[in-house]
Amino acid sequence: PSLDVYLVTLGDAARTKGFELIGKLRENGLRSEMDYMDRKMKAQMKSADRLQANYVIVIGEDEVNENTVQLKNMADGQQKKVSMDDLLEELKK
Repeated sequence: PSLDVYLVTLGDAARTKGFELIGKLRENGLRSEMDYMDRKMKAQMKSADRLQANYVIVIGEDEVNENTVQLKNMADGQQKKVSMDDLLEELKK
């Protein structure tokens, strides 16, 4: 089965936020995974690809400060900034 969401986190604050978020995603029935090894973005994107994730959520320092995420649709490559509060709504579309 493919993965709904793969979380890419860049930096410690983002990883902390990622743990919080992945719990929320799973509670809402989304199959979610994230990188636990603090690898570079490229390596994390490869994992997302390998796991056939439908979406990749990227959280970096800016996103943590703005309470947003970058949401990338892996099927068409479109990426947009989404507020944390609207994220579940977006993913359910």
